[in-house]
Amino acid sequence: MLSLEQVRALEDRVEKAVAYIATIREENAELRRRLGESEARFGETQSFIDEAAEELAAAEEKANAAAAELEAAKAAASQAAEAAASAEEKLRASQARSAQLEARFAELEAKALELSSRAEAAEAKASELASRTEEYRRDQSRIEEGIVHALEKLDLFEDLILGQPLPEPAASPAGPSAAGTEPEPAARDDRPAPLPADITAEPRPEPASSPEPARPAENELDIF
Repeated sequence: MLSLEQVRALEDRVEKAVAYIATIREENAELRRRLGESEARFGETQSFIDEAAEELAAAEEKANAAAAELEAAKAAASQAAEAAASAEEKLRASQARSAQLEARFAELEAKALELSSRAEAAEAKASELASRTEEYRRDQSRIEEGIVHALEKLDLFEDLILGQPLPEPAASPAGPSAAGTEPEPAARDDRPAPLPADITAEPRPEPASSPEPARPAENELDIF
């Protein structure tokens, strides 16, 4: 049988166990409350983490897009630099070409001025030659007219001489007295009269400084 002391000791143990169980229950309730709070906080934290992850994913996408845009901008900048370098080379080449064209244009302009002056001089010379040729033609026409006129007068003179009757021969010493006879005319020279030297001679051109060529006198060809 159990003694009283054993019963009391068992009661003390039972009381201690009951008190310990109550304490454990309180601690368990506290832990459950804390667990609930922790779960609530964990849910909030998880939602925050999810939002942060979504924001991080969106930020990564934006960063990737920005990186792609940056690469595209770098490629465009490189192409723009190459285009600028090519444009500068073309500009330098066009400037050199423009300088060559300007020099060529100046040379052609100088040649054009020279040719223009030479053409003007040639025109002046041609005009002078034309005027002198016209004067020579007029002088030649006048000379030819004078020659024709002189030949006509010479023909008339020859016709007059040839148309006169021949004189009678002189009487012999034994014939009638010489007092009633006409003197014997001198021997007739049938040769034509010489023309002036200026008719057959061609006109000589005057020097360039003389405005007009030498012209024959007005009555120089009138030999009679």
